[in-house]
Amino acid sequence: MITEKTDLRVIRSRKLIEQALLDILSKKGIKELNVKALTQVAGINRGTFYLHYKDIFDLIEQTALMRGLLDIFKPIQLNELMQQTYEESPYPSITEAFEYMNHHSYFFKALFHSSAPTELRDRLQFLVGTRLYENLKEDHPRSYWSVQPASYVIAYLGSAQFGLIQHWFMMDRSLPPAEIALLLTRFIRTTPCISHHLPAVEQTSENLTHPI
Repeated sequence: MITEKTDLRVIRSRKLIEQALLDILSKKGIKELNVKALTQVAGINRGTFYLHYKDIFDLIEQTALMRGLLDIFKPIQLNELMQQTYEESPYPSITEAFEYMNHHSYFFKALFHSSAPTELRDRLQFLVGTRLYENLKEDHPRSYWSVQPASYVIAYLGSAQFGLIQHWFMMDRSLPPAEIALLLTRFIRTTPCISHHLPAVEQTSENLTHPI
């Protein structure tokens, strides 16, 4: 019974903190986000915050919205993406990711804002880069990428995707999710350091007629 009560308190505290985060980002922006502001809005003390999270960045990474985005990126199969021969069709998971960010734009626009802390930008790049790197290694465990220093590969993959997403928000999402997703799909498929080190795509009449 004690454990159950404790779990309920943990859930309640986390909900209060996460809601305070969303309130601050939507009303004041990333510049006003700090532990003091969070605890005041959530109605908790600093000790309670640090009981659940290491810092602000740890909180952001654990939010339901951020986990939701990473879950969308997780099933991206680069092997399928590279074999997609129909040029006017974005990869489905990439489209879903941009639609998700567009739907929750108040949250992601704040995170990708140019005024966001450098540490936050670095950690977001790492999260995105790691997802793509893991997918790449899973699809091609013996490829050129598997013998390269992982941290450098992750940095390269993460910075490219982060830069495109940040620019999209800076342009006030002027391109619809499907169009920006198509751009990213094309960029990934034509990036020499990726395409040149993956198995060549067999151009059959079947995959030309029936794109993935």
